[in-house]
Amino acid sequence: MNAKAGKGKPLTGHLARLVKKRCQEGNLQLEEAVSLFHNLLSPDNHSPSIRTINGLLKSIAKTNHPDRYSTVLTLFNRLKRRSISPTVHSFGLVIDCCCRMHRVDLGFCVLGQSLREGCGANTIMLNSLINGLCALNQLGSAAKVLAYMPQLGCAPNQITYNTLIDGYCRVRNSRIGLELCHQMAKEESCCKPDVVTYNTIIHGFCREGEIATARMVFEEMVAEGMKPNVITFNILIDGFCKNGDVTAARKMFEEMPARKVNANVQTYNILIDGLCKNGDVIGAQELFEEMPACGVVPNLYTFNILIHSLCSHCDTHSASRMFDEMVTRGVVPNVCTYNILIHSFCSWGEMHNALNMFKEMIANGVLPNAYTCNNLILGFCGAGDIDKAFQVYEEFVGCGLRADVCVYNTLLAGCCKHGAFLRATKLLQQMIERCCKSGRINEALQLVEKMMKHGLTPDEVIVDIVLDAVSKSKNPNVVKQIIFELGEGRNHLEENSNH
Repeated sequence: MNAKAGKGKPLTGHLARLVKKRCQEGNLQLEEAVSLFHNLLSPDNHSPSIRTINGLLKSIAKTNHPDRYSTVLTLFNRLKRRSISPTVHSFGLVIDCCCRMHRVDLGFCVLGQSLREGCGANTIMLNSLINGLCALNQLGSAAKVLAYMPQLGCAPNQITYNTLIDGYCRVRNSRIGLELCHQMAKEESCCKPDVVTYNTIIHGFCREGEIATARMVFEEMVAEGMKPNVITFNILIDGFCKNGDVTAARKMFEEMPARKVNANVQTYNILIDGLCKNGDVIGAQELFEEMPACGVVPNLYTFNILIHSLCSHCDTHSASRMFDEMVTRGVVPNVCTYNILIHSFCSWGEMHNALNMFKEMIANGVLPNAYTCNNLILGFCGAGDIDKAFQVYEEFVGCGLRADVCVYNTLLAGCCKHGAFLRATKLLQQMIERCCKSGRINEALQLVEKMMKHGLTPDEVIVDIVLDAVSKSKNPNVVKQIIFELGEGRNHLEENSNH
């Protein structure tokens, strides 16, 4: 970039406007941002604005690049070479990057540098340090930073307290979180608990199974004049459901209109799931039917909950109708939806329906996973149809997917059970070859042992594959001992050992 124009006057203003424009557009990539930074610090660009530099560093920190935080630190260190004095905002940005890299120790070093250079500290940078310490579960140190803030001339705010309270609640120490909330309320400032504070504490107690305490905090929240929101109710309804008290969850749900809080799809999903797990599928369906009248549209998770519950209660017919309704409403099924139905069909021997569902999911661009494949193979093997089991396996691999050990074990067991020993041998050969090629010798040996247990004798091809892998391993002696036990492979091994 040409940094000068006209009578040798620097294009500082033009470059600053360009940087500001690119930062505001929100699509700045790391490489371009670094290039702009270098142009800002170019000797041809006199007196670059630290405000412009701060904006650029902030934009870099917001990119999705994995090196964004370390890049901010590297560029920040270049400021001294140009004798550009950072501001308290510069230091705050760098401290935040250090903490996001889980290098809170470096963050404290930067804080010290800021104090030494006379920039001081502010609440934002100390909040970053508290957040970084909480992320590392160093809550005692985080609490010390909070206590030290007044000495640095910084007043804690809602973010300060909420961050620390969340830290304690996440490590199942919600009582300290509640004490901090009460301390916050006593502060002689505008820093008072808000709905986020109370939601965090209520959620913490619910996770710890202290539902009665969570409800007490809710009542305290209301008594303090705080209006609970839909998140508050969702947390409590979920807490009651997970505690097995669906009646209390339902009462909390019915309390929402009186509090002028509208239930959302998450509220319904939580309660529908709770009712289903409590065995009240009819109640769950009735609640589902209420949703449209309340202006709430069921989503994928709603249907998956109901389909799973209906299948669990052996009602595959109703589950299929729910699936059809889902598609009619424009909700796209995912692999979980298909797996629920396929598993149910296979469990009840409805292999025709299971296979049709499998073909439908592939036709609709939904990739099956190992669970899908294993259920179908298990179902067909159980029905004695080994050909169909292998057909499913081949279609699965044909989709570019990798079968796991459960899929292979199911196929192997099915082959041996129904006398398809040749297929079992070929399948084991494929498995052993894949393990050896990827250096997983121990797994290959376990497969050889499994082969022997099923009464199958490894042929020369399998012995060759293992021997080739053994020759590349660091400890072939243990492997040779196992190969010696393979009957037909013994002479082959001895011949190869002499070479």
